[in-house]
Amino acid sequence: MGALDGQHVLVTGGASGIGKACVARYRAEGATVFVADLHPRSSDELELDVSDSAAWAALIESLPPLDVVHLNAGITTPGREPRDTPVAPLSDVTDDAYRAIMGANLDGVFFGARAVLPGMIERGSGHIMVTASMAGLGGMPGDIAYTATKHAVVGFVKSLGATLVQSGDSGVCVSALCPGFVDTPLVPVEAQSFIKEMGMPVIDPARVAEAAMQAIAAHSHGSQWIVWGDIIREHVASPIELS
Repeated sequence: MGALDGQHVLVTGGASGIGKACVARYRAEGATVFVADLHPRSSDELELDVSDSAAWAALIESLPPLDVVHLNAGITTPGREPRDTPVAPLSDVTDDAYRAIMGANLDGVFFGARAVLPGMIERGSGHIMVTASMAGLGGMPGDIAYTATKHAVVGFVKSLGATLVQSGDSGVCVSALCPGFVDTPLVPVEAQSFIKEMGMPVIDPARVAEAAMQAIAAHSHGSQWIVWGDIIREHVASPIELS
């Protein structure tokens, strides 16, 4: 018996990288998984531009009720080269690049959650998983726009989680995965070499999929899950001190 037997799961950005690893794990746990991607790799994958709210509405209308929705689709800032990985000036980010990364990384999470949440609340159960990043928990140097989007989605998850609990809809959970550098197309070979030289791990996507399963099992509202090397743990933020 798998942990997700009989459940329906949607994964965005599921054709490659973290998404692909999570799709494999969810299926291994017994789920029926729907894969949505801007660039589908096979005929059974669905095409979806996550930044298009109308496309989200049409997709959810076409699917059965969903138990888990993994909002995984995301990009780094368009136009960046691997050699730019250590530091990239803010002035290098064009308007088009800014709009593209905000659309994929932030709008995609907002529109996706907004599309699936009413059905989950009506049924009294469900889990919205968001792929964020450790860049969303601290001021990591490098891709500034990317880091901004990940801080935004971590804040979104925290706020939505608290709101669901306060409104009595605690059967629905939302959580964020916050991995470090993962062996995906978003971290090219040149960048991986630099990362390893700095003594930091490059994580197998299967470890992120394991963290996703732990988050689903924990059902911890508004939680963030750190994945760093062999470490998987729920992040506990320091309280805000007001004086």
